[in-house]
Amino acid sequence: MHIGHLRAMAAALRAVDYRYGGGSCRTQVQALLSWCDKAFAHSANAAIRREFRCAIAELHALAGWTAFDAGLGGSAHRHFLLALDFAQDEDLVANIRYRMGRVHLHHGGPAEALGMFRFAGLVANTHHTNAILAANRAWCHAEMGQRVPALAMLGRAHDEFARSDVDAAAPWAAFFDVHDLAGITGAVYTSLARTVDASFARPAITSLLQAVTGYRDDMARSRSFALIGLSLNHLMEGDADEAAAVAALAVTQSGDIVSARTRKKLEPLHAEAGRRSATQLRELITPLLAAPFLAA
Repeated sequence: MHIGHLRAMAAALRAVDYRYGGGSCRTQVQALLSWCDKAFAHSANAAIRREFRCAIAELHALAGWTAFDAGLGGSAHRHFLLALDFAQDEDLVANIRYRMGRVHLHHGGPAEALGMFRFAGLVANTHHTNAILAANRAWCHAEMGQRVPALAMLGRAHDEFARSDVDAAAPWAAFFDVHDLAGITGAVYTSLARTVDASFARPAITSLLQAVTGYRDDMARSRSFALIGLSLNHLMEGDADEAAAVAALAVTQSGDIVSARTRKKLEPLHAEAGRRSATQLRELITPLLAAPFLAA
């Protein structure tokens, strides 16, 4: 198999992950990696081995992300470490460390995630990657209730993004476009609304609406995340009916997405619905949280 064909297959699997979740393609990524390991071991040409190392690093990063999305943290960590072993591009190294930080953030460790994002920033060499890292650092500060650094980092993220060449972004970072920036901006404001001041729910709604309307069908998982966040902010503003309507849309659109992260993001919405006695919303979410998760 030519390296170009290998990268095309990786791109196709990455697209499946974005559209249907990591649980839908994790085994296919693993199978492709298994073939790569054998091919790499039998490659004698130094130039080909270098190309293989880069491709394998990207695949391990993808395997780690799909495992993370499927709720398999241990497997994700192992693949990310292997990706770092193979990676030779500094911006790819930064991206892998960013993904490791996201695992910490997802599991309630914003301080650990912040440290990983800072570590990634030591080798990041594009405005695009620095925008990703700054946005996620803002999210960490917001989760810790640190308003000033959160807003400062969010501003830096937008500045870095404005200076970036999105069209020239590497395949593993191309997901971060203007719509994804709006989505994470909404996530930062959502966290600030929960930890600092409920008035942040209003700018969160504005940003998340921009993300929801901008995401294409091939970014269905990200759109589902944005809809869940949108529902939560409507609820924090006291509009339980709108929160339930948006949550119902999120549930409908995420029906064929195999992602443990989608379920995890429903938990704070479920808890907030309980605190506010939003019965309709709570009854919508409860069966989803109780159902067994089945990943391929």
